[in-house]
Amino acid sequence: MTEPVRYTVSMARANAHYLDVTIEIPVPEADRGGELRLRMPVWTPGHYLVDDYARNLTDVKAFDGATGKALAVAKLEKSLWSVRCEGSPKVRVEYSVYAFMYTVRSSYLDDQHALINGASVYLYAERMKDAPARLALKPKAGWSVCSTGLRRVSDWEFEAPDYDVLVDSPLEIGNHEVHSFDAGGAKYEVSIFGSAPIDNAKFVADLRKIVESTTPVFGHVPYDRYVFLVNFTDTAGGGLEHLNSTMCFLPRLRAVPKEEYDQSMGLFSHEFFHAWNVKRLRPAGLGPFNYSSEVYTKSLWIAEGVTSYYDDLILRRAGIYTVEEYLDSFVSNLNLMKSLPGSGYQSAEEASFDTWTKYGRPNENSPNVSASYYTQGTVVGWMLDMAIRKASGGSRTLDDGMRRIYDDVYRKQNRGYRDEEFEAVCTELGGTEAKEIFDSRVRGRAPVDCDRYLGYAGLRMSRKDERAAEKGFLGAKLKTEGGKTAVASILAGSPAEAAGLSVNDEILALGGFRMSQDRIAFSIETTKPGERVTLTIARNGRLTETSFEAGVRPAFEFRIQPVAAASEEQKALFRGWMLADWKAELKYPEYVKSPDRRPVFDYT
Repeated sequence: MTEPVRYTVSMARANAHYLDVTIEIPVPEADRGGELRLRMPVWTPGHYLVDDYARNLTDVKAFDGATGKALAVAKLEKSLWSVRCEGSPKVRVEYSVYAFMYTVRSSYLDDQHALINGASVYLYAERMKDAPARLALKPKAGWSVCSTGLRRVSDWEFEAPDYDVLVDSPLEIGNHEVHSFDAGGAKYEVSIFGSAPIDNAKFVADLRKIVESTTPVFGHVPYDRYVFLVNFTDTAGGGLEHLNSTMCFLPRLRAVPKEEYDQSMGLFSHEFFHAWNVKRLRPAGLGPFNYSSEVYTKSLWIAEGVTSYYDDLILRRAGIYTVEEYLDSFVSNLNLMKSLPGSGYQSAEEASFDTWTKYGRPNENSPNVSASYYTQGTVVGWMLDMAIRKASGGSRTLDDGMRRIYDDVYRKQNRGYRDEEFEAVCTELGGTEAKEIFDSRVRGRAPVDCDRYLGYAGLRMSRKDERAAEKGFLGAKLKTEGGKTAVASILAGSPAEAAGLSVNDEILALGGFRMSQDRIAFSIETTKPGERVTLTIARNGRLTETSFEAGVRPAFEFRIQPVAAASEEQKALFRGWMLADWKAELKYPEYVKSPDRRPVFDYT
């Protein structure tokens, strides 16, 4: 049996936010007379951005594991070290990690709890990623609970078959609340740190509904135990999938009111769906992982975007969403595709491939030249689902395609799928229309005919603001910092662009009057399209005036409404999709949105 690499992580310095790490590495005989090369990941699977975790490492030291003799350590690259073994059969490496970044992709330690994300903490020896690993924790005094997807050996010791699984198993450590339930032959744990105005018992029951509504999509449970690591936070939000767990941050005010709570459950639905789509059913480019550089694939629109299509659909199937709540959430993706110029500049495949430089690093011009693979994949997944339902008379859905490729490629061959394999399954089920979707929107940049696919279910797009065409428009997103109102972003082809406005221009006055941001927005909106407006601006401290002709405010936001009269075929497809009868009127919920939901279409 191969001797494991042993990691020990101490949290004794919680107040200083340092994790102290010791690694005991059995040195392969061939390397004992030379060097052991140690690497720190630069990114973590599931979050496609180079984070350079080595920036938080300090004081890397090495010793002979038997004698304690200090060994020479040299840093070769930003995330690579070498240790002179000098014949040692075992090397002990010691270092510290500053852990004070509270996100789902990093590690965090304070006097309340610890979050450990493996890629940001664990060095690994090159050529030894396949070796088994043991992890021993030394928690802060008084802490008694650890939640993780790792297999537990004892109260504070865990094991993994290799480095990939170790990295893919985050830990929550402290005195947090833990719930559990059984479903579909597997055990589930719900770890909750922090508080929110929420009934935790209902929250756990809703997670169970999500579990029970997701597993039938694939018809197979690939784990014995799954852990939801939940943090209710002040403002931090987000989620990250792992092999048999997920870490999710939810701003506590998202739990109020009901509609906002229902929508927030999509985060958990999304990350749980990844237990299949990404962690098992994965593009060929995503694994085995190269932690030292970017990993490219054209299929993140499937991995993330199709998952985003299912996350809300699962909430509808689970009975968490009403039909109107589902459609109100889903249409936001259609709004983004229709309203922002970027969807005409990137196909779904291009957006996927460019994630390392585009999606992960947006700037003020991003809405004009890029489109999220989450949004595109949601819309493409929906189009494929509608095409398959239409072609089969409702007897087949995208579920059948997901299940087939999961069985054929992952379960039978344990490998990643090729792009053409996913396309072949979808076109077999959806026919020529599915092929057209791949040509026009997966590889191409064609506009999406939303009414075509909505029409299959007896639905259509309708402007949310019927008076938009009567309102003036500048085409700039504004920001206020330090009492100064400035331009944050400008839409391509807008009056703002024609007027020569630039990002970071400070707007001092409109029509000769000093105004706050909200008053500027009000004044422009109430200006009749075609009228000229004068702005006084400061650019790099230099005062100047510019004028523009107010444009017509575009219909940034739409709602889905029933067609005037649906056929029986349309009603049947709607029923199969929404699990409810088609009705001639949809009544959308009106509620106060939480301050943690950032508006998308806040252009003046």
